[in-house]
Amino acid sequence: GSGRDARTTRWGNGKTMISFLIVLGYVLFVLVLLAGVVATLLGLPGTVLILAGAVVMSAITHWDRPEWWVLLVLGGLALVAELGDNVLAAAGTKYGGGSAKTGWAAVAGGIAGAVLGSFLSPVFSVLGGVFGFALGVVIVPLALAAVGGYLAAYYYELRQGKTPEEARQAGKGALIGKLLGIMGKALLAVIMTAVVLWTVFVPLLQK
Repeated sequence: GSGRDARTTRWGNGKTMISFLIVLGYVLFVLVLLAGVVATLLGLPGTVLILAGAVVMSAITHWDRPEWWVLLVLGGLALVAELGDNVLAAAGTKYGGGSAKTGWAAVAGGIAGAVLGSFLSPVFSVLGGVFGFALGVVIVPLALAAVGGYLAAYYYELRQGKTPEEARQAGKGALIGKLLGIMGKALLAVIMTAVVLWTVFVPLLQK
């Protein structure tokens, strides 16, 4: 009687706890994916974070969700995203008349600007709401990454003896290249996230 009821209650509580932990795990998994997308807007390797989350989830599900070939596709997309970001920044600088070294200076300046923007994010995020989130997490880091790339290219060209006009053209090219690189990487991050969510959750809904 009472002993059996106690065991049943404990069993029920155990199942509830397990279910809660599973749901919590899925929530954390989705948050990691979203953090990866946001990280790309900060000029950080967010696609690598998304790939890492997918690999961990696949390992937990015995390489079933997502499957191994999906992980290979995600790895290819992450590689293209991370290389393309820097290549576009350097190419933009080259297009503006800057040297290859100026292009890498623009990349370094963009990363420094993005990092500075990430530190300033909480200041603007306190405004709250969608506007505060967009301003603090997206607009400020993105703007500082672009400005950082521009200033790095501009001052590097000046140090190489170029005229201010030539330096401005190189900086402008770096600015455009950096913005295109960040937007392209963010787009690939969104695609990767959609693929991961589809391959992880759709099979669950079909059961």
